[in-house]
Amino acid sequence: MRPGFRVGLSSAIGLSLVITSSTALAVCDASPTAKPSFSRFVVEQETVYDLKTKLTWMRCSYGQTSRKGGGCNGEAKPVDWDAAMALRVPGDRAWRLPTKDELDSIVEQDCKKPAINEDVFPDTALMAYWTSTPSGPSYAWHVNFRWGISAWQYLRSNQYAVRFVHDDR
Repeated sequence: MRPGFRVGLSSAIGLSLVITSSTALAVCDASPTAKPSFSRFVVEQETVYDLKTKLTWMRCSYGQTSRKGGGCNGEAKPVDWDAAMALRVPGDRAWRLPTKDELDSIVEQDCKKPAINEDVFPDTALMAYWTSTPSGPSYAWHVNFRWGISAWQYLRSNQYAVRFVHDDR
């Protein structure tokens, strides 16, 4: 993580995040040309609004719960693609599986392990996340947040993580 990255995010959104020593930090490019994405996100306790894409995201993965003061409790719960497509957030049917392009939009290109802004999306699993974008009768796209790459050639029967998105704020 770039020096000052967490301080910049805290200042930008007016939050004070507590990071424990057991938190694994991403490996990020520290070059002056690397641009952090935190200024485009409005972070709330359980959700984050992306000013660029106008999408609202769940901060924690499916299977995790939001922890007061920041972070996520529990582990991401991998499911197959059909189960991921059928998942709904109780009480709010507007939450859904993101498209490939939507999920690619939150990849932090300058970071790996995970390739995501950890202050915005804490405790992201170092694995693939399903998208709603099919790539054939038996395959679908996923985005792997270990490396920040998307791929199409994975069977829908594979078990991957899920992050929900919502079109409206």
